[in-house]
Amino acid sequence: MPTRRALAAFILLVAGAAPAAAQTSPGRLWVGVSGGVQGTSNGFADAFDVTSQFADPEPATGTADYPVKTGALVDGRVHVRLWKGLAAGVAFTHYAHRGDASITARVPHPFQFTQFRTVEGSTSTRRGENGTHVQVAYMVPIGERLRLTGFAGPSWLSVEQTFVTDVQYSQTFPFDTAAFSSATTRRSSARAAGFNAGADVAWMFTRRVGVGGLVQYSAAQIKEDVAANRTITVDAGGIQTAVGVRLIF
Repeated sequence: MPTRRALAAFILLVAGAAPAAAQTSPGRLWVGVSGGVQGTSNGFADAFDVTSQFADPEPATGTADYPVKTGALVDGRVHVRLWKGLAAGVAFTHYAHRGDASITARVPHPFQFTQFRTVEGSTSTRRGENGTHVQVAYMVPIGERLRLTGFAGPSWLSVEQTFVTDVQYSQTFPFDTAAFSSATTRRSSARAAGFNAGADVAWMFTRRVGVGGLVQYSAAQIKEDVAANRTITVDAGGIQTAVGVRLIF
């Protein structure tokens, strides 16, 4: 919430500065291509059933903790000026992160009731997010070279995530312990609507070419189909920061 309020305040500041800004032509088409990172803390946990090696009357269960941390971001955006500093456009983002999911399973003893063995391990997972962000923007030229732009609008975020669906383990007589062998995984993808807001600062070397940096916050909740008759809701988006080329035509 503090981050969202800060972004909203910055956008209002940019819009409010318009009357005092230099009245130079902002061009008709604004283009930006940037690279950076997406900071996020959208890690989550999931519970699932584990296939027992014997016809055990007690269920075997497992949990997986998925890391979703800071990863590489690519951003591209185009805005068309409509009137004075007001513009509308679209931005596209791609974020990716790889990490190991921590797995814990409780498997029953084949001969003794309530004597569950704990199995622990990990497996590699991948998280990918693609975002399409429709934006209303307002650009304020400060002097001849500096450009401040605030923007906000709806987003459509899609998430592709590796999920653990089962655990394989080994055990030998007298079955007092069991050991992790591997995990069965499945990739799932889904999308949902959300929102975005942020700001861009550009320094123009010429009337058409410059460099800039942006901060954007986007968020959505997405329901992923993990397995048959089982879904999980995950958070997507986060704080995106990037720097790159800015073009004005």
